[in-house]
Amino acid sequence: MTNSMVRSTKLMNEENIDPIGRPRETRHPKIKKVLKPFLAGMATVVPILATGWIVVLVFRLLHKIGLTIIIGILKGLNLLRGVPESERSAWSIEGFPGDDFLWLFIPLALLFLVGIAVTNRPGKKASSWIDDFIIRIPLLGFIYSTIKQFVDAVRNLGGPQKFKGVAYVEYPSPGCRLIGFITGNFVDPQTGRGTTSIFIPTSPNPMTGFVVLMDDEKVFASDMTLEEAGKMILSAGLVAPESFTGGSNHSEGNDNKLRKSPSEL
Repeated sequence: MTNSMVRSTKLMNEENIDPIGRPRETRHPKIKKVLKPFLAGMATVVPILATGWIVVLVFRLLHKIGLTIIIGILKGLNLLRGVPESERSAWSIEGFPGDDFLWLFIPLALLFLVGIAVTNRPGKKASSWIDDFIIRIPLLGFIYSTIKQFVDAVRNLGGPQKFKGVAYVEYPSPGCRLIGFITGNFVDPQTGRGTTSIFIPTSPNPMTGFVVLMDDEKVFASDMTLEEAGKMILSAGLVAPESFTGGSNHSEGNDNKLRKSPSEL
């Protein structure tokens, strides 16, 4: 065998190409047949189990908090009544109407009352003072501020200040687009042009990102919903909208259709 034939055979092996020019299978067919349904089952079961685990975890946390509060209240009442701790029946809430859900009602009621308190002026000042105090503590302040930003972002998803639509930003080179969420429209006082503010999230963690201000004519509006764009970012592009998987969308007509004013969203 000549040196050229050896080099050619070695090159085909490195590129997983057989002598006829067809791509070779990287796995054995039997392993692939077993692995495919296994991954499909995992993709179906894991989200259900994870959601159920989170729900159970939250209920257990509420149960623990509720029982602690109830026992504390009963202890205080029994101390006022002069009932000794040795009488275990004095601490029980069995037989109380709705005792099965009392542990759940009390934490939720406290959250509601705290929410009412912090919406008033004195409550806002107290909440701001607590935030400043905790943030100044090393490490603990970082953890607290991160969790607070996440909770605030989740709370504002259904509010009036939610994203107005999905858009593409041409960056870092022509023909390359980033997915962004439109947050507002205004007129730039310096240029007098219509400007769109867009939040560009990072993948797969959309809670971080950066904000860009683009002229309206440089914004490519998308027909994707907020949910579809969020899934695509969280999955690093693995989960694409159905309109993307149905066929090629690179025609000139579709591109002109996407490039419309953000005010039309």
